[in-house]
Amino acid sequence: MNQLHTYLESGTYVGLDRYLILQRKIDGAIAARLGLTALAPMGALVGLIIGYLVFA
Repeated sequence: MNQLHTYLESGTYVGLDRYLILQRKIDGAIAARLGLTALAPMGALVGLIIGYLVFA
């Protein structure tokens, strides 16, 4: 098991991970399967889509 799995299963979270439970689970699943480098482009894409939906 790698450190990411250990962190997600520990129950001791840092920063907003304590409050953003759904995002932590989704990001953790993506990062565990695809690697941490996959989170940045996906986060940017989701942010742009949400911004478009809110402000369009």
